[in-house]
Amino acid sequence: MTDASEQFNIPRPVVEAYEIATAPGDLPPAEIEARLATRRTQFRHENTIVPLAPRLDEAVEVLATAGTGVRVERACVFYTVDGSLPDAAAPRALMEAVSVEWEPLPGYLTHWRGRIPAQPAGVTVRYRIGGWSTPEQTGHEGEEGPPELWANDGQGFWFRFPGERGVTTFAYRVEPPGPVLPAWAQDAVIYQIFLDRFHPDAPDGRFPPATGPNDRHEGTLEGVRQALPYLESLGVDCVWLSPISPSETYHRYDATDLHGVDPALGGGEALRALTQAAHARGMRVMLDFVPSHCSWHHPAFEAARRDPAAPTRSWFIFDHWPDRYRSFLQTTPSLPSFNTDDPGARAYIIDSAVRWLRDYGVDAFRLDHVIWPSMDFWVAFRAATRAAAPDVFTVGEATDTPDCLRRYRQRLDAVLDFPLARALRLTFAARTWDVGELDRFLAAYDRYMDAGPGRVSFLDNHDMNRFLFIAGGDTRSLKLAALCQFTLAPTPTIYYGTEVRLSQRRDIHDRDAAGVGGDAEARRDMPWDEGLWDHDLLGFYRTLIRLRRERAALCQGARRTVYLDAAVGAYAYVRSRVAAADESGAPDEDLLIAFNVGDTERTLALPPDSPAYTCLLSTGTPPDVGSANGQPSLTIAPRTGAILSPSRPR
Repeated sequence: MTDASEQFNIPRPVVEAYEIATAPGDLPPAEIEARLATRRTQFRHENTIVPLAPRLDEAVEVLATAGTGVRVERACVFYTVDGSLPDAAAPRALMEAVSVEWEPLPGYLTHWRGRIPAQPAGVTVRYRIGGWSTPEQTGHEGEEGPPELWANDGQGFWFRFPGERGVTTFAYRVEPPGPVLPAWAQDAVIYQIFLDRFHPDAPDGRFPPATGPNDRHEGTLEGVRQALPYLESLGVDCVWLSPISPSETYHRYDATDLHGVDPALGGGEALRALTQAAHARGMRVMLDFVPSHCSWHHPAFEAARRDPAAPTRSWFIFDHWPDRYRSFLQTTPSLPSFNTDDPGARAYIIDSAVRWLRDYGVDAFRLDHVIWPSMDFWVAFRAATRAAAPDVFTVGEATDTPDCLRRYRQRLDAVLDFPLARALRLTFAARTWDVGELDRFLAAYDRYMDAGPGRVSFLDNHDMNRFLFIAGGDTRSLKLAALCQFTLAPTPTIYYGTEVRLSQRRDIHDRDAAGVGGDAEARRDMPWDEGLWDHDLLGFYRTLIRLRRERAALCQGARRTVYLDAAVGAYAYVRSRVAAADESGAPDEDLLIAFNVGDTERTLALPPDSPAYTCLLSTGTPPDVGSANGQPSLTIAPRTGAILSPSRPR
C-alpha cells in the first residue's frame, strides 16, 4: 500500500498542529487527503443520512457519491427492519442522481439520494446501496439482476478497501426523542486511570523499585478501591479504568480473553468489589473496552491460523491465509483486527460488554478505536447494551475528522473531543494560537457539532505528551487550560496525576536504543507521597470540579463572547442557563469566565448592562472588579483567569 504522505505534500505547520493531540489510529492529514481523492474511483457511502438521529415517523434520506472512475447509472437502497442482512431480495428504495459537484481532489462527483420510509421507535434499519452500470438491466426471464457493485464505507481507514473488500452494510436505529447523554453523564467529571501505573495493592501506594518503563508496575483494581477516598475528595464522580482483560503487556490493549479480568489486577472479584465501593460513594465506573482488535495469542485467532475451517476463521479477515490478515492500522501484526461484521465475532464482543454491565455493575464504556467497527456494529452494540443497562454511557475514541464525528450521533452517546483538546493545547500549552483563533474555533466547532453526539473533553491522555510537558512545566498554563475546559459544555476528563503536577521527562516520540521513552513516558507511576504533590494545583482542581458540579450553567448553559482583544491576550465569555420552567427566557444564572493569557496586566471593558461580579475562582491573583470610563470593567493579572458570578440576583 502506497503511503499517502508520498502523494500529498502537507505543510509542516499543519502536521505539527495535528500531532499535538493525536492517538494511535488517527488519520494523519495525508491520509485524509487520500480518502478524499479516492472518491473519484469509488461508489461511496460515508454513513451520511438525514436526519442524523432518526425519530419515529421520520423518513430518512440516504446519500451516496460516485466518482468518474466508476460508472453508476442506476442505484437502489436495499433495507430490512427485522435484523436480517439486506440483499437484492430485500425491500428497496430507488435512488436518484440529484446533482453533480466538483471538488478539488476527487473531481466530479455524482450525488445520489434515496429515501427509506419512516419506521416506529425501536426499529433497527439495516441497509446496503446497490448500483448498476446501465440505465436498464434485466436478468433471467426479464427479472432484474442483482447490483453490479455495492457502495462501500469511506469512513475511517475503510476507504482503503473498496467494494466488498470493505464495509457495505450500514444501519441506524429509530429512537424516541430524548437527551443526547444519560442525565448522570451530562453533569459528570471523569477521572482517567491507567491501571498499571495508578496504585498497587500496597496501602501506601508504593510501586516495586527499579521497574522498567514497559514492564508491569503492579497497579491493581484493589489499589483503585483504596484510592476512592482520595478521588471522592477531589470531587470526580466517574472513574475510567484502562483495559482489564488478560494480556501479555502492561497496557492490556491486546486482550487474550474479552470475557475475563487479568488475575494480575485481582480478577473478577476485585472488579466487583471496586464497582460496589464506587457506587457506595456515588461514583460510576467506566471500562476501557477494545472491540476492534485482540492479541495474536488470543485462542480464537490462533485457531483461525491453524485451521481454515475453524469456527473462528471468519472472526478475522485474511487477505491471504494464514499470514496476511487485517491488523491494527495494517501495521501491527500482533494486534489482529476483529471482523466485527461477522455474526460470531460480533456476538463474542457484544456479549462481553453486556456481561460487564449485568454481572459486575459497570456503568460506562470508553470504546477504543471506534473507526474500525462499522456503524452497523455500533447500532447493534448500542441496542444490546441499552437493553442491559438503560443509562449506560458509551464514549468513542473516534480519531477522525469532525464530519465523521457527527455521524456517531445515536450510534454512541459521545466521542472523545480530540479537536477541542488540540485547540486547548495549541492555545494554552504551545501558545501558537491566540485567543482570537480559539474563540473563532469554539464558535464554529460548537455550532457544527451541535447536531452530533455528546463530547467528552480532555487536556491529555495515555497516548500523547502530557499537557504540562508541552507547557514546559508551567502550571499557570495548565490552570488556564483547565479553567477553559471546565467552563465549556463537553463532559470534562482529568488524566490521573495532572491535578498534582505529574508530568514526564522526555517526549513520547523519543525512544533510545534501550527502549526507554515512548508512550510509557506519559504513563509514569502516580506519586502517593503527598510531599511530591503540588497542593496549590490540587486545591485549584478541587474548587474547579466543585463549581462545575454546583453551577448548572457550566454544564448546560449557552456561551457568548463578551470581550476579545487577541492582540493582548484578553478574552471573556459568559455561560448562561435558562431554567426550563421560566417562560420569560431570562437566564437564571450567568457566569463570567475571563482570561488574560498575556504577560502584562489587562483591563477588560464589559458590556454596559453587566452586573457587579464576585470572583468564585481564580487561577492566580483574583481580578479587580470595577469600572473604567463609567463602564463595568475587570482588571486581570498576567497569565491568569477567573470564574465570576453576579453579586446580586438577576
